[in-house]
Amino acid sequence: MIYLENFDNYIFDLDGTLINSMPVWRNVGRDFVLSKGFVPPENLEEIFKTMSFEESAEYFIKNIGINMTVEDIIKSVTQMVAEKYINNIQLKDYVYEFIKKSFDNKKHMSILTASEEYYIIPLLKRINIDMFFDKVITCTNIKMSKSSYEIYNYTADIMGYNKHKTAVFEDALHAVKNAKKAQFFTVGVFDEAERENIDIIKSYSDIYINSFKELI
Repeated sequence: MIYLENFDNYIFDLDGTLINSMPVWRNVGRDFVLSKGFVPPENLEEIFKTMSFEESAEYFIKNIGINMTVEDIIKSVTQMVAEKYINNIQLKDYVYEFIKKSFDNKKHMSILTASEEYYIIPLLKRINIDMFFDKVITCTNIKMSKSSYEIYNYTADIMGYNKHKTAVFEDALHAVKNAKKAQFFTVGVFDEAERENIDIIKSYSDIYINSFKELI
């Protein structure tokens, strides 16, 4: 049996894996519409599930009647999200204990996230885990997406990690699937936003956890 402790390097997703941020993304459309004095449709979350930022902004303009440009809507929504990261979002339970234990055990750790550096770094400092990571890598900075398995190979390369001694922690189905496709050891992490995909995520995970308490 292969144990997590046998790996020298850990690559962590951030949203839904280390931090409780998915409700922010789930509610941001609704919060934005309310902030502009409109009533959001009850199925807004479902409508936005497959939309890009640009498509969502166009929906606000055409279907709800918000009188702003696409660019200004995106800027406003992003700022709302950033404020919550910087001021409110917290670690998931037992993450700090696991990260600290791993650091003390000389594990090399980095973060690979689709979120943006300008609000991620203040968040990590506020919740007191910034010092544990070798580097924070954002999809924007490396111009790659987690929709491609190659992002995991690229991350390991730039970090100098041996992929066969590296574990990847992810909560989202597409991310776990691509990390496994890239032939990394995968740790699937439960998040409420991915509840309907649990069984499939488990099939791509070498380890699946409901809480980091299981790894302490």
